[in-house]
Amino acid sequence: MTRPNHAFSANLKGTEQLREKLVGEITRFERQLGALKSSDEPVDFSMMQTYKELIHSRREMLGQLPPAF
Repeated sequence: MTRPNHAFSANLKGTEQLREKLVGEITRFERQLGALKSSDEPVDFSMMQTYKELIHSRREMLGQLPPAF
């Protein structure tokens, strides 16, 4: 029996694990950003920007993953 000749063959288990990790990180960074915004401490704009960039970059990576099945 021959193997099918598909142009795309990948292990999607690793992709799903990466997707879960990225979603978890996005959630964690959004919570940290929210806590920073609601803090009574002086506003740390550089840290807020860092969280925004971390969230953005992970959303970009998430958007580049193949769709989940």
